[in-house]
Amino acid sequence: MLQALGLRGSAKIPEDQKVSRIITQALQYENALKAMDYFLDDRSSEGLRLLEDHDKSAITQLAYAVIQFIEATLGFEAATMKKANDALVLAENMSWKEKTFAEKNKIQTSAIYPPGTEWAVTYAEANLLSALLMLLSESMVDSAKALLKLRRAYHTLDEISKSMERNSVENGTSNSSMNSGSSSTSTASSQRFADVPGLSSEQSVKDEDVIKRLEKLYKVRKARIDGEHIGNPPASESLRHNLGFKERQKGEISDTMGYTVEYGNSDVPTIDEFIHSGVNLCFGILQVVLSLIPPAIGRVLSVVGFKGSREHGLKMVWNAAKERNIHGGLGLLALLVFYDGPFQFTDVDFDLPSTIELKKMSSQSSHTLVTTESVGRKAKVERKMELEKMASVGDGEPTLLHPGPKLVSVLLHARALFPNGNLWLLQESRMLASRGRLEEAVELMDTAHKSEMKQVDALLGYDRAMILAFMHKFDRAGREFLELVNINSYSHCLYVYFAGACYLECYRMCITGLNIESDVPDKVDLTKKDYYKEQAEKHLKAAPSLIGKKKFQSKIPPFEKFIARKLKQIEKTQQATGLPFLDCIGTSLIHELVYFWNGYNRMTEEQLRLSIELLGYSADAIKDRDLDLENPVTHEPYSKISEAREEAMIRHTLQAISLRRLGKIEEGSKLLDSAVISNMTENGKVGVNQKLLKLTENPWLYPTALYEKALFCWKQQGFDGLEESKNWLKKSQTYGGDDYELSTRVSMKTKAALDRLEDIRI
Repeated sequence: MLQALGLRGSAKIPEDQKVSRIITQALQYENALKAMDYFLDDRSSEGLRLLEDHDKSAITQLAYAVIQFIEATLGFEAATMKKANDALVLAENMSWKEKTFAEKNKIQTSAIYPPGTEWAVTYAEANLLSALLMLLSESMVDSAKALLKLRRAYHTLDEISKSMERNSVENGTSNSSMNSGSSSTSTASSQRFADVPGLSSEQSVKDEDVIKRLEKLYKVRKARIDGEHIGNPPASESLRHNLGFKERQKGEISDTMGYTVEYGNSDVPTIDEFIHSGVNLCFGILQVVLSLIPPAIGRVLSVVGFKGSREHGLKMVWNAAKERNIHGGLGLLALLVFYDGPFQFTDVDFDLPSTIELKKMSSQSSHTLVTTESVGRKAKVERKMELEKMASVGDGEPTLLHPGPKLVSVLLHARALFPNGNLWLLQESRMLASRGRLEEAVELMDTAHKSEMKQVDALLGYDRAMILAFMHKFDRAGREFLELVNINSYSHCLYVYFAGACYLECYRMCITGLNIESDVPDKVDLTKKDYYKEQAEKHLKAAPSLIGKKKFQSKIPPFEKFIARKLKQIEKTQQATGLPFLDCIGTSLIHELVYFWNGYNRMTEEQLRLSIELLGYSADAIKDRDLDLENPVTHEPYSKISEAREEAMIRHTLQAISLRRLGKIEEGSKLLDSAVISNMTENGKVGVNQKLLKLTENPWLYPTALYEKALFCWKQQGFDGLEESKNWLKKSQTYGGDDYELSTRVSMKTKAALDRLEDIRI
């Protein structure tokens, strides 16, 4: 780049060439942002054409690396992950050189920050993304290097973030208004000259070339902010106010409830915008991730200076999501994963105490001697809870816990801005599913065109298959899981096992005659019993041979270990009984899997009731006619084997959850206590201080049951059960450590719930 400008590394740069360099750099940033927007619109080939000479410029290299990173993390394929990491490492090196050069030559690209700040952000961003990829490697060396990179990124972002806060206080603006509000950085008479901080209006009018280039930069930025830069119709023309394509009835409130979000400001210089949005995105996500990681790892990281605040982190990511650039797109994706992803970090059943409970708390506090400080804290907690309660039912402003129409509004803006992007179609489908609108979610997914990114097609296919399983459309779900084998190489074992589990449920539905009541497409065909039997046995038996075939960064994925254990248990039962393979299976395999993808929180009442019935298939005796499925002809259970103790515990846990979601909280709680928790303690009593038995055949069940016990406690007692709920969660968190296949998934969910309750303590 220096040679292109006719410069030598050791020579002092004349002021006019500094100006030219600053404008060239800002235009390169705009080109990179445009390329990444093409990518978000599922036109990656057009975006990559803009980045053909990516190794000639640090920002262009970072843009190329970010695209590779997104593709890698969507598909988790080893080859794409290595390619992405190599690109990020090069971006790191190039950014560091640019940072050093800018500092040495005092190249002032911002009126707010010192020279080189933008390159510090690109350097930190490349470090952070590279570290995330390296942490997924089983190499101890790579993991150690990743921690060093995280440390570098953390401290760089922390320093700039504090600088942003100081500037916002000095200017009397909030952090968010710095991002998208009016800029106070220019000394020129027109904002068009704000991109070169040291350039006065008198100087600018003397150089027509400078004027033309600055005008071009302003127009390019304005087109991007307005969403007119990649050839799509203006977002305002196709912007919807409701999710899906179902027309709202007259008088029905829209999904956005008229909530609008301001996106960017073309008067804010490109470099300042990049710094603000980049820090908000990267440091925000870093803090949220640090707040979610399992306690054992979190304690280690806190020793070396890493601290995470979920609330502060989410606020920063929200600020990033309001920007009209790649950081805004990635910020929105992060928020959607957090709030509406297949694996929600905070269970929707950990809702808030009712208004009556809040009044009860207030009256109790009036009879208690408390300090002025505690009264003030209690009032703040009560106010926060009242606001969240209102937000949860769509009354009042959105909150961090219940963003509601605010999140819908931001997503629908992205859908209008990137109409070709299947990634956003997927996110809208997920949002519909999280609201229980499963039929609409599948209908929307069915409209998707073939994507330029096979990883997005794989995600669409996987989510659709899972939603079909939630809907008990197991025939189509099984077919779709098998189709994933041809699309994605992540874990063929998992896909085939899922298909086998779906066909097993179809087979059982044929035997029992149970089916979806509604007259809808894709119902299980009860005349295909022999076909389902053949498919279930074929695919369940094939799954073990695929374990480890497609390793994730040289590791066998946790769910493949889980599958191996499950099938060994079935084989052991078959050897002991001599019965056919399918008759040796206990609790519904697909209903067990559905739990891990938050399916019970998405089912309708009909689907929950059917789940309870289908789960009763594995009962070996009819003790409770509401839970144990009876053959109406023989008046005997359907199961051909004795129900193993832990298989019964799994079944009853899932049935208890279904009862809770149906509003039968007392009934579900009694079932969990009598059939599950009492079987986990040494003396058979239920209590948070009772000593627990050691983990055995199904280790995920034990901490999961304790987590669900905490949730029942919260649902039954509200704020009065706060401390007991927290104690059950702590018991779950420490039970079994991380010595089982799904420990990370279970412990993250438990930690998120514990943090949720800690947030409202008094």
